[in-house]
Amino acid sequence: MLRPRAEVGRQEDPQGTFVLVGGAGFVGTAATRILCERGANVVVVDRRRPRYQADGSAVRWIPCDLLTDDVTLPDDKVVILVGNSDPRPRWAWTLPLDIAVTTGRLLPQLRDRPVVLISSVEVYGDAPPPLAEDTPPSLPMAAAELEAWCEDVRLAARQPCPPWRVAGLCRRLVDCDPSGRWVYGMAKLAQELLVRSVADADRCTVLRLANTVGLGQERVVTHLVRSTLAGRPIQLTPGALRSFLPVEELGRLVALPLAPGVFNIGSHPISVGELAATIGRLCGAPVPWVPVSAPASDSCGVVDTSRAEAAGLTVCSLEKALGDLVDRLRNGRIPLFDPPLPVVVPPRPAKPDEVADRQQAAIWSGRLKHGNRWTTVFRDRLRGTLELDGEDELLITRSGTDALRLAIAGTAGPAKPGQVAVLPSFTHHATVDVLVQLGYGLRFVDIDPWSWTLDPEAVETALSDGTVSLVVCVDTFGNPCSYPTLADMCRQRGVPLVADSAAALGSTCSGRPVGTQADAHAFSMSFAKALTAAGAGGAVVFAAEARRRDLGPWLSSSLMDELHAAAALDQLVLLPDLVRRRNWMAQTYQQAASRVGGLVTQGVAPQNRHSYVHWVFQAPDRDYLARELALLGVETKQYFPAQHLNHELPAPRVHLPVTERLDREVLALPMSSELSDGEAELVAVAVEEAFRSMRRAEAANMTRTAGSLANGAGGDSFLGRGHAF
Repeated sequence: MLRPRAEVGRQEDPQGTFVLVGGAGFVGTAATRILCERGANVVVVDRRRPRYQADGSAVRWIPCDLLTDDVTLPDDKVVILVGNSDPRPRWAWTLPLDIAVTTGRLLPQLRDRPVVLISSVEVYGDAPPPLAEDTPPSLPMAAAELEAWCEDVRLAARQPCPPWRVAGLCRRLVDCDPSGRWVYGMAKLAQELLVRSVADADRCTVLRLANTVGLGQERVVTHLVRSTLAGRPIQLTPGALRSFLPVEELGRLVALPLAPGVFNIGSHPISVGELAATIGRLCGAPVPWVPVSAPASDSCGVVDTSRAEAAGLTVCSLEKALGDLVDRLRNGRIPLFDPPLPVVVPPRPAKPDEVADRQQAAIWSGRLKHGNRWTTVFRDRLRGTLELDGEDELLITRSGTDALRLAIAGTAGPAKPGQVAVLPSFTHHATVDVLVQLGYGLRFVDIDPWSWTLDPEAVETALSDGTVSLVVCVDTFGNPCSYPTLADMCRQRGVPLVADSAAALGSTCSGRPVGTQADAHAFSMSFAKALTAAGAGGAVVFAAEARRRDLGPWLSSSLMDELHAAAALDQLVLLPDLVRRRNWMAQTYQQAASRVGGLVTQGVAPQNRHSYVHWVFQAPDRDYLARELALLGVETKQYFPAQHLNHELPAPRVHLPVTERLDREVLALPMSSELSDGEAELVAVAVEEAFRSMRRAEAANMTRTAGSLANGAGGDSFLGRGHAF
C-alpha cells in the first residue's frame, strides 16, 4: 500500500535491490544517488558507466547494450529508464529505437517481478486539458496502428536489434508524424504498451513525468537560469502552461512501495511567464526574455496530478528546487555536456539499413572493387552534385590524400629537380606530405587575414621570379579560395593551379559548386567532413580545359571500393541539408562570438557558401578559453598548426605574420551535422560563459595589479607579464 501523505517526506529505508535499466542517464543518475543515500543497493544496467558512484559496493554496474547484448537481470525490482532523454535528437528514428525497441528486448524478463516504468506526459500528445491518466492520447498514430507497430517490435526484439536491422521499423513510426513533434510521445506510449503487455498488472507502476528539472539536463529551466545570470536574451512563450518535476524527487518516489497503475507526476501547472518571474527573483535580476508565439501544435501543459497526490505521491516545492539550481549555477562551473562533447562527431548513416544491404550485397557477390555497381552510381551522382560538364573528369578515390596526389600528378606531374610549389602553411599536414612525396620544393606564403585562404598578393609575389612550377591553394575548413584572381594569375604564367578542396564538398563559389574553378580539385570524405564515405574516401576533378597527364601506376591502388561508395551514397543524398545544418550552427556560434566581442572569426565572401567542416575562432587568450570550455564539457582543438613552424621540411625559413598569429591563437569548436539544434545552442552558451570567466579573471588581475602598484610593488606587477590565471 502507498504511504499516506504525512509519511511521504520521511527518510525511508528501501527494501532489497533496485535494478535501474538505463540508469546512467540524467534521471537514472539522480535516482541512483537518492536510493543510495537512503541505504538501498542499486544495479545499473547501461552501456555507459554510472555517473554516480557511492561509497562501498552500493552501486553495481552491468555493462550492456540492450539492443545487441543478451543480459540476465537480477531478481529484484526493475525500474525502466531506457530511452533518449532528448526529445529532439538529430535523427528522429533513433527515438523509437532507443525507447521502444530497447524495451522490447527486455520483455521476457519483466514477468513475475515488480516493475516501475518511467514514462512521460508527452504520451497525451495535444489532447485537450486537463491531462488525467484516463485522457485518451491525441497523437498522429491511431491506437490500433500503434498496437500493430508494437507487435512488430516484439517480433523483431526476439533477436539482437542493431540499428541497421530495425531502422526501417523505426522510420515507420516517424513517418506517421511529418512534423516530428510527437515522435517522442508516440515512442513513450509504445514503451508503455510493450511493458504492460507482459508485466503483472498488480505489480506494474507507470510514472508519467512532467518536465524534469535539474543539473545535467539543459532544458527550459536551466536555460532560463543560465541566461538570467549571464544577461543573455532568451525566447519564451510566456502564456504557455507547464508542469515540472525536480529530478531528485524521482529517486524518493521510486523508493516508495508504489501501488500498481498509472500516475502523473509533477508540480501544479504554472505559466512560463510566472516561471521566468520566479527565476528572476531568485537570481536577483529579471530574465531577459523575448516573447514568441507558441507553435500551432503543442501540448496543453495542464497536467492533472490529483491521483498521485491522493496516493501520497506529492513532489516538493518547485521554488525550492529552483533556488538550489540557481545557487549551484551561480557558484560553480557546471558542465553543459557530460560526457564532454568532442570537436568531431562523425556523421552516422541516415538509413543504416539501406547502407548495410548495399554492402552485404557487394560482399556476397564478391564484386568489391572499383567500377562495380555502387562506385559507378556514386560517381555519376557526384558528377551531378558538382555540376560537371561532359568533358570534366571525375575520379573517386580511397582517401583525400590519394585524391590530392592524383590531382597534382595528373596536372603538373611529379617534380623534376629544382621544381617548387607554392602553398599556404595554414593547412593540414597532408597538403605538405603529398608535395614532398612527389618531390617538390616548398615555398610557403601567407594567407589572407580575413578569409584565412591563400593571399593572392603573396602568390603574385612568389610567381614573379619565374621559378614556381605549381600553386596549391586550400579551401580552409571549406571556405572557397579567391579563385577568379588565383586562376587568372596562374593562367597568365602557365603555372597549374591545384586546389586542396578537402573540406569543400558542398561549398560554392559565386553560386557554383567548388570543383571546376582550378585546373584540378581534390576532395576528402574522411570522418570529419560534411560528406563521409564510412570515414574514408575522396574525389578528384580535372577541369576539361586543363592538360591531363597520364596517371599510370598512381591510379591502380587509389580508387574507391564498393563498400565505401555504398556508404557515401547515403550521405550524398543529404549533402545540401548537411551543409545547411553546418551553416546554421556556424551562425549560432557567430552570434555568440559577436555578443562577447574580442573573438575573430573566418570571413566568407557574400557570393560564396562555406561548408564549415570546422568552425574556428581566433583569440589571444586561447589556452585560457580552452580550459574554461573543457570545464563546461566542450572539447576544443587547435586547427591548424602552421606547417612551416612545426615540421622539418625542405623549405626555406620564412616569416608569415598572419599564419603565425593564427598558429598561436586559433581554436576549433565542436562542429558536425550530427549535433542537434539544442547541442549547438549549448556550445554557444559555453563560449559566452567561458569568455565571461576570462573577463572576470582579467578584471581581478587588474585589481590586484592596481593594488600592488599602490603599495609600491612597482615593476613586479602583472603588467607586461601576460595573464596569471
